[in-house]
Amino acid sequence: MTEQMRTALLLGTALLLSLFLYYIDEGRYSLEGLFTAGNGIAMSIYLVGLVGGLFGAAWLLEKRHPSPMRTVLVLVLGAVLGLGLGLLLIIGLGALQHFS
Repeated sequence: MTEQMRTALLLGTALLLSLFLYYIDEGRYSLEGLFTAGNGIAMSIYLVGLVGGLFGAAWLLEKRHPSPMRTVLVLVLGAVLGLGLGLLLIIGLGALQHFS
């Protein structure tokens, strides 16, 4: 897999997962209001966390032999790490707002 394809796969996965998280957020199950300022900020936090998690997992596993299993492992591990990172960002921003 070329570097451009790998980057496109990771960014596309991060975008799709953040759209899915926005879709299920708060039980509305719709994408209406996606382009309002507040929702854009929340979605960008999800996106930053997922991009960090996916690229971090790809960096951690880049020494392994290239295979479809490594790709699946990077996507699953990166999504879990990215979701955790996104939630930590949300909690950290909330704590900063609370203590300011």
